[in-house]
This record gives sequence, structure tokens and C-alpha cells, in this order.
Amino acid sequence: MLNKPYLLFLTALVFISLPIFTEEAHACSCMFGGMQPCQEYSEADAVFAGTVVGNSEVMTGEGNNKYAQRLVRFSLEQGFRGVEGSFVEVITGQGDSDCGYGFKQGRQYLVYARRNAQDKRLYTGICLRTRPLAEAAADLAFIRSLATAEPTGIIFGEVSKRNYEWKEGEDWRKSIAGAELMIEGEATRQELKSDAQGAFRLEGLAPGAYKVKLKIPPGLAQINSKNEFVETVEHEVKVAARGCVQTGFLLNSDTRVSGYVIDASARPVANLKLDMRGAPSDPKNINNFRSAQTDAEGRFEFKLVPPGDYLLGLRLLSSSGYELLPYPRTYYPGVTTKAQAGVVSVKEGEQLRDLELRLPPRLAEYSVDGFVVWEDGRPAPGVSIYVSLQEEGELSSHASIRADERGQFTLKVYEGLSYTVSAYPQGATGAASQSKWMEVPPPGAQPIKLVLPIIKSNKAKNGRPE
Repeated sequence: MLNKPYLLFLTALVFISLPIFTEEAHACSCMFGGMQPCQEYSEADAVFAGTVVGNSEVMTGEGNNKYAQRLVRFSLEQGFRGVEGSFVEVITGQGDSDCGYGFKQGRQYLVYARRNAQDKRLYTGICLRTRPLAEAAADLAFIRSLATAEPTGIIFGEVSKRNYEWKEGEDWRKSIAGAELMIEGEATRQELKSDAQGAFRLEGLAPGAYKVKLKIPPGLAQINSKNEFVETVEHEVKVAARGCVQTGFLLNSDTRVSGYVIDASARPVANLKLDMRGAPSDPKNINNFRSAQTDAEGRFEFKLVPPGDYLLGLRLLSSSGYELLPYPRTYYPGVTTKAQAGVVSVKEGEQLRDLELRLPPRLAEYSVDGFVVWEDGRPAPGVSIYVSLQEEGELSSHASIRADERGQFTLKVYEGLSYTVSAYPQGATGAASQSKWMEVPPPGAQPIKLVLPIIKSNKAKNGRPE
């Protein structure tokens, strides 16, 4: 597969320059087929036409992180950029999900390649515009026009939103016409609007850095890294002489679900993590998940919610990692089983407000003592103690603590819930190192005893003598 520095570089390039295409990424996390010729050419370290004359396996990477890739040798027919001589060697992946390009012996290709900073070799793959020479007419036309082209550049792209009515054979995006944009550079400040196909384009730009800003149209939304709605979004791009750069904006319909959480005494519950997950009644939506947290007044808001039917409540996602809470799993509007749960139906662009989630009475907390020993009876100090909560036959929450220097620990759990507990040594590997899972007993029971197996990987790493 591609060595890691190169793969990360390609992925970052696509995500930064072409954010509207990330939903359609190939399995190796890049845009299959690369960018437009004017952008690909300006960012490539080497561009040439050649015939495959050799193919062998080569190991790339450093230290223990080495990967088997293919070294492809070309007879150079025409070098457009960054190559010279009679032959060129380029490394690519093995194929499938590693971004490798499937070169065939004896065939002609137009190759775009990047030079790896560590080993100085050229690399290519399906993330670039490398293609059979017979399919490269547009690329060759652009390359041959460079000699007479003006030393200016182009910014172009598209404004779109997610198409939730997508069907096979259709575009998963919908174009947004009339969106207001601003392109700003050192000596340029140009306003423009997207056309009927959602496209925008500005030519004749001097080489340099630019900001492309979009004013969010009514009914659409975007959030920043702080989960806050923004009025404008912007991308920074760099235009090369006789080159172009493609950027774009993918928006969402402004669909929200909000409300508040109260306890059994009708008091607001603050700082509580809530989940929304696709309801069983909506198979197409079953893999949609959302999370939100109540504020100081117990209010919550789920943002950019795809249309569909949902279950809403506390601790609905398995392996959520939430801290242990003094309530059972609870569904909207205030029930503790999925069979009784109310379904929240969401339409695109809708804003459901003032949903009330009432929690059941707070559960009583109790403590359970325990200790961990090796199977020969010696205490096991400092090991990790994992506590998992099982609800409706699945893991709904988990937490971990550390045993003390005597191998002892105390659990804080809640009556009426079903917990299991296990121990695992620090630095150990494999499930064989872990103690058996045990049920956490009710209040007043004897201390829990967890027994760790002794295997070689546990010795020395955990301070235990041979």
C-alpha cells in the first residue's frame, strides 16, 4: 500500500481542496480520478507520457512500518514536467483499497506523480489523474495550451446540499442556485453567485492566495468545530500561474430537534448526554446517530438531523463510553424499554421544538468492594478494572478505574442496573490476559474476587517476578 506520509498527503490534499467530494471518497479516502487537469498539473511534481516496460515488488516505509508496493518502470515518450532521460520509475499500491493504480504491461499512460519527501521517489495512484493515454485528450489539450496561455489562474467550484431523496443512479447532491459568494485576494475582491447548476467560476486571477467565502442561504446550515451555527463559511486556496483550483461547499438543510430534560420532580437535568438513533420502523435510517448535551437549564438541541424516524433518549448507543449515571436507559417521552418508546419523525427542513424527556426517579447508589489476584494468589496491584453496563441485552455504558497498590478497588454503581466487571493488566496484550467477567452483586454482598491468568506477556511488564 502507499507509504503513510504519501497517503496522508493525498488525503489532506483532497479534503482541503475538494471538500464537497469527501462523501464519495474511494475506499482509500481520496477522490477517485483526481482533480481537473489545470489543478492536477500545477500540483504534480512529475507529468509524463510513457509505456509500461517493467513491474516489480518493492518495500517502502521506515523501520517496522514497511509496505509491499509495486515499482513500475516506464519508457519515457514525452516528459511534460519534472522528468528526463529514457526511463522513469514510479511507485504505486498493490490495488484494491490501497490507492494503487492498475498499470498493464505494454500499455501507454499519462502519469501524474508526487515526489515523496522522505525517499525522494515518485508515487502515483487512483487519487491522481493518471490514466490511459487514449483517455487523456482533455489533459493533453490543456498541457499543450500552456505555452500560449496567460500567466493567470482560475477558481471554480460548486455549491450544493445533501440529497436525502437520493436513489441509485442519481447524484447524492442537489445544486444550489443563486448562492452569494465572495472571492478575496491581495488585489481582488469579487462578488458572484452560483448559476442554475450551483457552479461558480472566476478567471484571470493573479497567482497567489485567495479566500472563497459563501453566505449561507436561508433554510440551509453549516456548523463549525465548536458545533455552532455560522453565517458564512470560507475556504483558503492558492492559485498558480496557468493553473486552476477547485473548491466547493456542501451544506445541509437546517433541520433540528430540540427540547428539555426533567427529572421525576420536574427539575431540569443539566450536562446530560443524549442520543438519537434511527428507529427500527425506518430501516433506511437505522444507521443514523446523533448526540447532544443538555445545558444548565436542561435544554438540548440536535443539529443538522437527516430526515427520518428516530428514537431519542439517554444511553441509546452501545459502547457509548458515557460515565455511569444514576438512571436506567430512558427513551422519549419517559419510558425504559424500546417497545414503549415514542418515535420522533423528522422532515427535511423541519425544526421540532419543546420535546420533553422525563427521567425516572434517580437510582440509589451503593458501593461494592473487590480485589484482584494472580491465579497463584498474589495481589495484582495497579491493574485496570473495567465496569460495563448491560441494558436490553447490549452494552450501553462502560467505565474504568485502577486497583490500588494492594490490588483492591471499590465500585460506585446503582441499584436496579446490571453490571459486569473484569480486570486487565497494564501493558498486557490479548484477551487471554484478562480475568473472567463477573456480575456485580447487589448491596451487602461479599467482595468481588477477580483472578488474572499468569502468561508470559504479563510477567515483568506488571512487576511480577518470573
